[in-house]
Amino acid sequence: MGLSGFNAATDAEAVAALAACCASPQWSRQLALGRPFGTVDAVVEAADAALAALPAVEIDAALAGHPRIGERSEHASSQREQAAVATADADVLAGLAAGNREYEQRFGHVYLVCADGRPATELLAVLRGRLGNEPAAECRVVHAELGRINAIRLRRMLEEKMISTHVLDAALGRPAAGVAVELEHPDGTRASAVTDGDGRVGTFTGGGPGVHRLRFDTAAYFAATGRTGFYPEVTVAFVLDPDRPHHHVPLLLSPFAYSTYRGS
Repeated sequence: MGLSGFNAATDAEAVAALAACCASPQWSRQLALGRPFGTVDAVVEAADAALAALPAVEIDAALAGHPRIGERSEHASSQREQAAVATADADVLAGLAAGNREYEQRFGHVYLVCADGRPATELLAVLRGRLGNEPAAECRVVHAELGRINAIRLRRMLEEKMISTHVLDAALGRPAAGVAVELEHPDGTRASAVTDGDGRVGTFTGGGPGVHRLRFDTAAYFAATGRTGFYPEVTVAFVLDPDRPHHHVPLLLSPFAYSTYRGS
């Protein structure tokens, strides 16, 4: 969505997007009503304040939106955060399942931990350690973990995804300057640019999740260089990776062939 898209969204759209970060309806509504925000950091700060003000029933709603550690989930963020857990050994997963049951019997809610990128063995060790907490102390830990998870999800949603490209003319062995490039976002909106003297465009902003398309006007470029190409245009379709703030999509071009790849 990006920060600009979040600020421009309707209240209903903003609340729906925020609900994917935290399942507390009050939290989502309060953040949506606080728009516009000048920076992503300001959103995260407001999110922390909104979390601190939530009554117990809203904390319960937020916790209910999180699957157990080690269990499969249809929630995209949970799948991403628990990616390292999915490949754990069977005995570690069994330990997590048993620990989850014991934790829920002791505290009355799901074991919540910021799992992003952490292996299952580490999360199991944390679980066993937290089983010894007093309820009041564990409540403070849960609030802190929920805040960390919310911040990670908000930053993934709001940080603008930058898209760049670099066109190289393989037949001439030099950058392809003056190539008209159009970026089509998943919602159908478009942005256009022309490659500079180094064959680059670095000013595109991603338009949220889904398929993006870069279209290169190769016919006009070849005509301008006194050649005829087999491909009048090249379209490269790709999906934004939510964990990558910058997506570089180069094009290696010649009159009768082209190739592309995910650059760095």
